[in-house]
Amino acid sequence: MLTSNEIRKRFLEYFEQRAHKVVPSMSLIPQDPTLLFTSAGMVQFKNMFLAKSKLAFRRAASSQICFRTTDIEKVGNTARHLTFFEMLGNFSFGDYFKKEAIEWAWDFLIKEMGLPQEKLYASVYTEDEEAYQLWKRFLPEERVVKLGKEDNFWEMGPTGPCGPCSEVLMDMGEDVGCGKPDCAPGCDCDRWLEVWNLVFTQFDKDEKGNLNPLPQKNIDTGMGLERLAEVVNGKSNCFDIDLLRPIIEHTCELTGLEYGNDEKVDVSLRIIADHVRAITFLISEGVLPSNEGRGYVLRRILRRMVRQERLLGVKKTLLYKLTGKVVEIMGDAYPNLRSRREHIATVTKMEEEKFQETLDAGMRILDGLIKDLAYQRKKRVIPGEEVFRLYDTYGFPLDLTKEIAQEREFSLDFPGFEREMEAQKKRARDAWKGSGEVDMGFYEELKKELGETIFRGYDFSELTSQIRAILRRDKSTNKVTRIEEAKEGEEVEIILTETPFYGEAGGQVGDVGKIVKPSGKLKEIKLPELKEEDIEAKVDVFDAKRPVEGLVIHNCKVVTDNLKTGDVVVAYVDVSRRKDIARHHTATHLLQTALRQVLGKHVEQSGSLVEPDRLRFDYTHSKPLTKREIDRIEEIVNSAILMNFPVLTSESTLTQAKEMGALAFFGEKYGEKVRTVMVTSESLSAPQHAYSFELCGGIHCRSTGEIGLFRIISETGIAAGVRRIEALAGKRAYEYTKEEEKIIAGMAEVLKVPQSELVSRLEKMVKENRALAKEIESLRGQTVSSSVEKLVKKAKTVGKIKVVSAKVEAMNRNILRSFGDQLRDKLKSGVIILGAIIEGKVALLSVVTQDLVKKGYHAGKIIGEVAKLVNGSGGGRPDMAQAGGKSVNKLDSALARAEKIIKGIKPK
Repeated sequence: MLTSNEIRKRFLEYFEQRAHKVVPSMSLIPQDPTLLFTSAGMVQFKNMFLAKSKLAFRRAASSQICFRTTDIEKVGNTARHLTFFEMLGNFSFGDYFKKEAIEWAWDFLIKEMGLPQEKLYASVYTEDEEAYQLWKRFLPEERVVKLGKEDNFWEMGPTGPCGPCSEVLMDMGEDVGCGKPDCAPGCDCDRWLEVWNLVFTQFDKDEKGNLNPLPQKNIDTGMGLERLAEVVNGKSNCFDIDLLRPIIEHTCELTGLEYGNDEKVDVSLRIIADHVRAITFLISEGVLPSNEGRGYVLRRILRRMVRQERLLGVKKTLLYKLTGKVVEIMGDAYPNLRSRREHIATVTKMEEEKFQETLDAGMRILDGLIKDLAYQRKKRVIPGEEVFRLYDTYGFPLDLTKEIAQEREFSLDFPGFEREMEAQKKRARDAWKGSGEVDMGFYEELKKELGETIFRGYDFSELTSQIRAILRRDKSTNKVTRIEEAKEGEEVEIILTETPFYGEAGGQVGDVGKIVKPSGKLKEIKLPELKEEDIEAKVDVFDAKRPVEGLVIHNCKVVTDNLKTGDVVVAYVDVSRRKDIARHHTATHLLQTALRQVLGKHVEQSGSLVEPDRLRFDYTHSKPLTKREIDRIEEIVNSAILMNFPVLTSESTLTQAKEMGALAFFGEKYGEKVRTVMVTSESLSAPQHAYSFELCGGIHCRSTGEIGLFRIISETGIAAGVRRIEALAGKRAYEYTKEEEKIIAGMAEVLKVPQSELVSRLEKMVKENRALAKEIESLRGQTVSSSVEKLVKKAKTVGKIKVVSAKVEAMNRNILRSFGDQLRDKLKSGVIILGAIIEGKVALLSVVTQDLVKKGYHAGKIIGEVAKLVNGSGGGRPDMAQAGGKSVNKLDSALARAEKIIKGIKPK
């Protein structure tokens, strides 16, 4: 028996011995903007396959965490499908090709893993004769199968690297097959298990579908760790391996269920086991439940799990407990799971509880809809717009609606649902077109042509540069085109060869400033500031952005004269504004350290915004901060500012930075070369002794003393397990403090007390106010009691029923209800209809005593009829109901007709 950890280790060691560089798994959130999630091992090597980046090595091996939802409906129903899995892979970038890939695959499976040769098959692309002949060296001809493009031609997506592939298959036995006479390799049943896929990547598919030969022939292989562990250990189902079976068993412990006795129960348990691994890793990568993008996928997975809970008869929160089991199983291989364990559980629990409420609300709505259709409209089909409303507005799963409808002998109007869905998609597309988003492909191609913008802003705030390109954006279509010249008054985007302007990234806003073209008469350009007479053209830069990594665009307006591509210019950053940004940025680093000191090491940055006049910092924590915690955090940050710690920056590889302990913003994308920012502690400059040590590419102060002052102005929750702090630094913090002082001084002046006595004076006033409020309430009660006595004496008899219908003086609805309660108690039996003018509008109340409720009189129906007379509406319970109205002048006449209304409403 081999554990999954041992198999992973052996695989990586096997290829390391064959000159492969072992590369760590990349994030589930890829840097490739065309992909939502990392779905294969080759994703992190895409640019190496396409020869877009310099090759640091030509052979690599990895165990990559992957997430796919393409076969989500099959998960749990088959023995092999998963949404989350690890992909073992070996890769060659223009080095070895088919011969070595096939030889090593066979050698590893037979000699290292000990798989039975007699059960192995190989499939090849029907036109790939080379691979066919290579496999015949190891397998008899009848076990090397040629298949078509659908089975044996691999494509990563609509575009990108692709090529013929060869799959290593294992015959799992006839007993798990489909039983069809023509069942053979290529059949989609559980018998023929794909163990390893060897992709011979030879082409790059473009947007038109053309297969362009790659500059180099590559090898990309992928083998599911879970499937390999299954066959190595003689299992017939991947859910029986050590990565998944313990999760199923833990679920059974928590629910009292048994695995293996009921297939329906088993399917639900398997779905939960798979999905909880997926959500654990997705949340650990910084994904949070939402209604769009990755967050929507996470929410969908979580809700599918809650749905399985309900099918198992479980209504309590359970799933968050299972995330801890995943951390326990996977924590050795992926240590970051341990540090985020609490955050993962918190997010899962909050989303689980939220959706359980959604399910309950959806069930009530669906029940009412079905009853309405059954007993009033006599239809047995739920309209598509109603199904879509449940799905879109209430988040009620379509499959659940379908299942419940079938149980009640109803069907769904699927065409109507699809029409509503398509209409929503169109609305979303239209909104997207107007959202300001630009095709990043345009900027990618521009970067290929022009090269990257050299950023000099860490060292310079002004420098001489050259215009590489001028772009004009059509505001109606958002389309960007290149132009050669920008004229006075135009708004354009300018790209320079090098720039001091920081392009918006990592939460820090872009720099502003100006670009000037020196006069041609100047023999020499002298910085820092040119004289007005030496300037030929001037441009105001109102923003700087980075549409794609490595390319800075300057959003500008031409103030005087014209600029052309190729012009030599001088770029000036607004230094004062940049310093304010730097103060707020360095303050965020101090804030994160303080949060971790006060709340614990589970705190991690989840997002940020750094501007010249404020900062916003999102972090993982499950509870609101107390006043004491906020004060302590402020104190720690300001103490660090007073210590005037040096702020040091350096560059290293991502691996080196992490090994030294640098904190990363999870969910952020980092290249191989990274910049670190270290706030040193006293005289110590080693990372392990640093006050703060983070990966960061932003602009910072040279020492913490430059920040000046730090103030927290708000702390709120923004998502499950994520809190947000807004704060001020530097002169904005000073201005905020002065504003507070002004308010306090003003209050002291109004109350005629020294500031030192302000709190005690306010406490005394509040106490006196409460006493007065109680006295007023008592007097009102006496007034109500007195009025009630008079109203009882004026009660009329309609038939055999006592009726009080009157206008009363009530400042609010509480007093109106007090009138109703006291009248009910005094009358013992009767109907009460009261009206009052509250804040310029009609307020109505109807009360029916319990004996008359039993006879069929209904306060809600009575008040509804009265409300119509004052241009209003309302309703409520049989014994008490409220309403409102707009026509104040009609209140008296409406109350006068109350007797007729009561006569007209016949009890059931």
